[in-house]
Amino acid sequence: MSKLNSDLSDNTIHGSIPYQIGYLFQLITLDLSKNQLTGIIPTSLGNLRNLKRHTLGQNLLTGKIPPSLGRLSSLQALSLRQNLLTGEIPPSFGRLSSLQVLSLRSNQLSGEIPRELGDLSQLRYLSLPENGLSGTLPPELGKLSNLQELWLTSNNLRGDLPKDYENLKNLTTLFVTDLQTKGLSFPESANLSSILSLTLRNCSITGSIPPYIANWNQLRFLDLSFNNLTGGIPSTFKNLFLYQMYLTRNMLNGTLPDWIYRNVWELKSKIRGKFMDLAYNQFRFPEPETHKNLPHNNSRINLTFPEEIVRKYCPDGQKKSQYNSTSNFYVNKPANNWAYSCNGHFYGDSMADSSKFVQKVTCGAAVTGASLYDEARLCPNSLKYYGFCLRNGNYNISLYFSEIVFTNNDDYSSSAKRVFDIYIQRELRLKDFNIKEMARHSNNVTIQSFEASVREHLLEIELFWAGKGSLYAPPSFHGPLTSAISVTPTTVQNFEVNRPGRLSKIGIVAIVLGAVLALILFLALMSRLGWIGDRELRDANSSTRLDWPTRVRICHGIVKGLKYLHEDNPSRKIVHRNIKPSNILLDGNLNAKVSDLGLAKLYDEENPYKFIQEKGTVVYMAPEYAMRKAITEKVDAIVLHSKGRLSELVDKQMPNEHVVMKQAKIILELAMRCVDQSPTLRPTMSEVLSELERISN
Repeated sequence: MSKLNSDLSDNTIHGSIPYQIGYLFQLITLDLSKNQLTGIIPTSLGNLRNLKRHTLGQNLLTGKIPPSLGRLSSLQALSLRQNLLTGEIPPSFGRLSSLQVLSLRSNQLSGEIPRELGDLSQLRYLSLPENGLSGTLPPELGKLSNLQELWLTSNNLRGDLPKDYENLKNLTTLFVTDLQTKGLSFPESANLSSILSLTLRNCSITGSIPPYIANWNQLRFLDLSFNNLTGGIPSTFKNLFLYQMYLTRNMLNGTLPDWIYRNVWELKSKIRGKFMDLAYNQFRFPEPETHKNLPHNNSRINLTFPEEIVRKYCPDGQKKSQYNSTSNFYVNKPANNWAYSCNGHFYGDSMADSSKFVQKVTCGAAVTGASLYDEARLCPNSLKYYGFCLRNGNYNISLYFSEIVFTNNDDYSSSAKRVFDIYIQRELRLKDFNIKEMARHSNNVTIQSFEASVREHLLEIELFWAGKGSLYAPPSFHGPLTSAISVTPTTVQNFEVNRPGRLSKIGIVAIVLGAVLALILFLALMSRLGWIGDRELRDANSSTRLDWPTRVRICHGIVKGLKYLHEDNPSRKIVHRNIKPSNILLDGNLNAKVSDLGLAKLYDEENPYKFIQEKGTVVYMAPEYAMRKAITEKVDAIVLHSKGRLSELVDKQMPNEHVVMKQAKIILELAMRCVDQSPTLRPTMSEVLSELERISN
């Protein structure tokens, strides 16, 4: 019988693998990848002694890997990647003397890496990432003299890199992350003369960067980020032809050498992915007069100073950072009170613009307020949010998550894992957080809440990818992801008030009288303009029929008036604090007017608790009053909603027309957002007005 090749890949074959395949003894190639195969791998496949290439990757196979596969003496390539396989790697694989490629990544394998794999003398490619492997790295792997690529990331490995790994002369790629060790240092010498890509990330490496790395003249990619390296960048590195170098978050110091910028700019026009990240170290810029190559704003080197940003946007609260450089920094305008930074690159798509990457949902979250999860920001390595100029005290922090990227069954991304750590104020609060595991499925929602103290007016929230989870699952966007962040103070008792100088009694009286006079004059102007008060309101016939367009116009008028109070005053915001039906008056043309500003106050961002003791009609008060939380202009968003089911809020006299019901649904959903328990999640009046204008048009 002639030898057979069986390529059934990408055919959407469902069901389990028939055990009868194990009796097609003449098979030399069996490719069943990219199907919908379920069940276990039949032990009978170990009978295929002539099989040279065996691929079962990208399926939904479960159970343990059968040790019988170790009998495939002719096998040269075995791929079981991206399944749901569990258990240990069979030690019998050490008998596959002809094996050159072994890929087991993206499964749920556990246990230690078998020492027997060191007997695979022909092995060139070993890929074991994205599993749950534990234990130490077996030194026997250092005997694999033909090994070219070694991938060990996203596991629970511990201990040092064995000494024999230093002399794998044919190794082109070494990828190790999140190695649990008490302290790893570079050896005195290492002969990785063929290395193209070296990643030793988050491995607790101490000491200095060895100058001999510059002797590896094939090296193009170097990632030593998130370690404990000290000293400077070796001067020998100027001879390297690096495309990308990541030294993020170490303890490196010294003056940045001139060649750093020169090397970047020489290659920038030729190589799109050229990039260096030196963030979160203690580097110093040289004096400008001695430095001819200082970076411009569009430099591909991440160097921004957080204390300079705090000094610029919050001069009274200067946070002293232990780092003097951070990654790409984006500050919200014009408020300048929040910023985020992002660093790293996507290993599966190094060309992606990770610093500004926002992913949109493909299948919405089935929860109240689902629009909050329509978009999410993600980042390859470290996504940080900074809150500037916060009053010292305790805060409640809520982080909102929904996995909207790894969702597709067709490309098997739905089985991918996103795992990262959560730090608040540089304290680890949640390790190995998995969005889908907590939410129980893609597109489901999970909210993680924490308390934190602010002592120097700066809040720092970091979502940090330590190396675990799926790297190459489509669309190859690993790393932390979040949909929204809510930060609210706890109670007024927790806050300190900055008093750099005390005012005299005369000064206080003058300020109070001036504020009251300004408010009176401003309200008089608004009344004259017809925005408030009862001018031309001599309550419309009570029997007037309000059709649907008129009701939408009334809502539009109410919101427009509140927007004027909140946002259009060039000097100060005004909070109405007592919005209710009886305070909305209609003129003869049924135009809405906001009236009764007896409880209105000038909003003071420096003292958001000043209104707590002064309440309006309780049923229309925002929950912040009862909970003694900070009061903002968002209290006016609690409008005309006290009880009852949402559907019952639609007037039964309204015509049951498609357009009317569609608009009513949008307005009611908008109203639900306005009564959200979290004031930070309520829309501003500008946002409400924009939505109503869109409906009207």
